[in-house]
Amino acid sequence: MFPTLTLMVLFLTCSAQEDPEALSCPEYQESFDGSCYEFVGLQRSFLSAQRWCERGGGHLAFILNDETQQFLQKHLDPEKDWWLGLAPAAPNLTLDSAATEGSLAWLEGSYVSYSNWLNMPDAQAACGHILRHSGFQWEAAENCSQELNSICQFGMYS
Repeated sequence: MFPTLTLMVLFLTCSAQEDPEALSCPEYQESFDGSCYEFVGLQRSFLSAQRWCERGGGHLAFILNDETQQFLQKHLDPEKDWWLGLAPAAPNLTLDSAATEGSLAWLEGSYVSYSNWLNMPDAQAACGHILRHSGFQWEAAENCSQELNSICQFGMYS
């Protein structure tokens, strides 16, 4: 009777560890909804921030719903700007047609269905960030070489 019980406990323990929803994040990251988030206080350009996230196996954060927006707000300094994973939609278009497209999408290609824009992005928008002193609203930027803090997302969609 005891060997069967031991095997059963061992099986349940191993099964729980393989559960993808039970994501274990490093101590310097915060876990939410199947992803780990790192709030990077080093200021970098958009591309440099994305490369930083990619080196760790992630990407600049996607905010796909209000729950994620609310979670991030609890961890962000409202006195700082924070890069998000927003870039021009349809990157396979030519520069001319991309400029007339005028919309930003998440880096993996999905369109922005949930948003928290301060002002809607215009045709020159090239990247997006959370704007300081705005109540955590998003701003589209033409200048992606400005140096801001960033939010890296790991796990889901990485």
